[in-house]
Order: sequence, then C-alpha cells, then structure tokens
Amino acid sequence: MWFEGMKVGQGPLFSIRFLVILAFPERSITKGNMSHNLVVLLIFVVTYIFISIQRLPWIRIDRPSGVMIGSALLVLAGVVDIRQAYSFIDMDVILFLLGMMVMIAYLEFSGFFEAIAHWMIRHSRSTTQLLLLTIVSSGLLSALFVNDTVCLLITPVIIRATRILKMNPLPYLLAVATASNIGSALTITGNPQNMYIGIHAQLNYLYFIGVMAVPVVLGLLLNYEIIRLIFRHEINNHLLADLRHEPASLNRPLLAKTLLALFITVLLFSVGYGYPRSAFIGMAFIFIVGSVQPRTILRKMNWTILLFFAGLFVVMGAFKEAGYMSAIVTISERYFAQNGLLDLAGLSFITVLLSNLVSNVPAVILMQPIIENLGNTSQLWILLAMASTFAGNMTLLGSVANLIVAEEAQSRNISLTFMDYLKVGLPLTFLTVVLGTLWLGLFLS
Repeated sequence: MWFEGMKVGQGPLFSIRFLVILAFPERSITKGNMSHNLVVLLIFVVTYIFISIQRLPWIRIDRPSGVMIGSALLVLAGVVDIRQAYSFIDMDVILFLLGMMVMIAYLEFSGFFEAIAHWMIRHSRSTTQLLLLTIVSSGLLSALFVNDTVCLLITPVIIRATRILKMNPLPYLLAVATASNIGSALTITGNPQNMYIGIHAQLNYLYFIGVMAVPVVLGLLLNYEIIRLIFRHEINNHLLADLRHEPASLNRPLLAKTLLALFITVLLFSVGYGYPRSAFIGMAFIFIVGSVQPRTILRKMNWTILLFFAGLFVVMGAFKEAGYMSAIVTISERYFAQNGLLDLAGLSFITVLLSNLVSNVPAVILMQPIIENLGNTSQLWILLAMASTFAGNMTLLGSVANLIVAEEAQSRNISLTFMDYLKVGLPLTFLTVVLGTLWLGLFLS
C-alpha cells in the first residue's frame, strides 16, 4: 500500500498519515466477530463526536453526558455486559480524582482562591504588573489545585477589577485561561490527564515536577510576552488607580486544616505511598478535622468529571476488547523508533491534534497503548502529559478551563470569541510544545 515505504521518525508530516491509517487499521482486528466489532466502532465514533462537538445545534450534550450515552449504547446493544462495564472502570483514577476534588472543595469553601485573587489585584501597580501577577498566580495555583477550579474562581474577580478600572478585560482573561493550562502541566495533580498518567505510569511526584519545571517556566514567560505583544496598546506600563474593595472573607481555621490535609497528601505522594491511597487519606483527614459538615462541601462539588471518566473507561474498555487498541500498537510499531527526537516530535504532534479533536483526557487514553509499546519510559509518559496539556491552549475549545473563562465572561456580557483566543493560543501552543519536546528529548535522552 501507499504507506509501506514510509520511514520511521519523519516527525509531524508523517503523523498526518499515521492518523489516517489509525482510522483504517486494515486487518488488525482479530478479537470477536465482525458485526460485534463494527457495533463497538460505531458507538466509539458516535461517543467521540459527542466529546468533540459537545453542543450540537439541535441538542445540548456535553462531554460527561456524551460518554455516558456511549456506555449505555454499548450495554443496550449487548456488546458489553453490565458486569463487564463495571470491570472496565479504573477505580484508582476515580478515587484519586475524588480525594483531590474534596480537598480542593474545602479550600474553595474557606475563601482561599478569592483571597489570592484580591491580593493579586491589590498589589498590581501597573497594567504590565497586573498581567504578570495574573499569569504567575494562575499558573502556580493551577499546578497545585487543578486548573478548572482556578479559572472558575479567579475569572469573576478579574472581571470586576477591570470594570472598576475601566480596562479591556480580554488580555487578563486570556492570561487566566492560558496560564492555568501551562501551570497545570507542572504537577501530576494539576489536571485530570496528568492524574491518569501519574497512576498508570507510576511517576514520582517530585521527579515529575523536576522535569517539567523548565518547560512550564519558559511557557509562562512566553505567555506573558505574547499577550503583552498582541495587546501592546492596553499592556503598556500604564499606572493603575488604587482599587478599593472589600477584603475577601477567609475562614482561617478551615484553611489551615485543609492545607495540612493537602500537605500530608503530597508528602505521601513524594514517598511513593500511591496516589489513590494518599488522596483517600487526605480526604478522610479533612472530613474528620474540618469544621464544616461534609454534605455541605459535597453538594458544591462538580461530580460530572467522575461521570466523564467512568463512562470513558467503559467505552475505551469495549474498544480495547474488540482489538482496536492492538491495531493502534501494530501501526505504531511501523512508524516509531525508540525515542528519537523526530519520533518525539511526531508523538507531540499527534497528541496536540487529538487533544484538540476529542479533548485531552480521551487523547491520552488513545495514546496510552502507543506509549506502552514504545518502551513505557518516563520520557514518553511525561511527553504525553506535556503535549496534551499545552495543547489545551491552541483554541478556545481546547480545554475545559478555556470554556469556563469564556462562559464566565459571557455571563457578564463580555465577548471572548474563538478568534480572540486563537491569536494568542495558536503561537503559544506551537512554541511551548516545541520547547517542551526539545527539552524532554535532550534532558531525558
């Protein structure tokens, strides 16, 4: 066939061909009968359309409901037994996410995030300083406490401040979204895809930070320079008036207890106790010592992310059982060598493209068999984490964090359009992914 003469390691150009072949894996599917496999493939495609488009003109279906519909279709079609569907769900990932979500919910309830946002605005003396503090704060907080939460809580404060100061809010809203994506790449707990990778690759928490510190710091610096350049008429060292506002309400005892729970959890991460068990211990600790009834906190949590992962595991489990994952591995053997720099560039390109087509978490699960087949090395897993996270900055639809910022802005009559985002996100994604790939290729070679 036309692809037989392709050489290994041809970087991003050959990656387009790889994706085409991935859609038509020849005769690699061996498990089960043909009709069974076709039903699985059809439901898989429908599910990923729901994930990609999210909101069709005639029906509102978001990512969690899309994967749950896919899971239900698999069971109703009889290609997956309900007990088998349960077995596909990775409870380690679910427990890890749940524990971190509970502790972050307690932190939010204490007023911590709003207090940080108010501090950032109070200490900004100029437009450039406000931009810098917005990027640094959003990036650092996202590394520690998950980027979606940071965007949800900081965005309203930024909007209020820019309105009082009669400033264009767009550069600062873009800074919150893009910096939170970049910053979340620093740690295994920074975003859901990193959590998934951390568990399956068994990466050490501190080692991951040590490797990703350089790409993240460089990425935040690029973020600052790109936004400052594009919005040079607004970000121009213009002095800001003193912003008078009510200080944020802070529950200091609850904050201290929650930070202690998080410290214990991270300490357990660092000594290799295991991510799910460590998060479970941290969650139990804050339930015991927290001064707020757990039901009050649990009502405020966004449970849809757990539904999203559970449904996605069922769909991907059926996809794997039908033999399609084996097909992906077979294809990857033809076109990737062992960790050459051009191969890393090709993997980065595919990950960025998939992450913007179907979102970063599904992209990571799709790429998992390729990473395992290529040696299951920490270099490849961290590359997958880096590329899938930085890819979220490419378009407005690239990550949930971006959509949170856009929707919060829209609810306050501020338009953050696709093109507004693209002029910052496209160059930022290209530069950060290239730098991250070069760094991982050289540092971990």
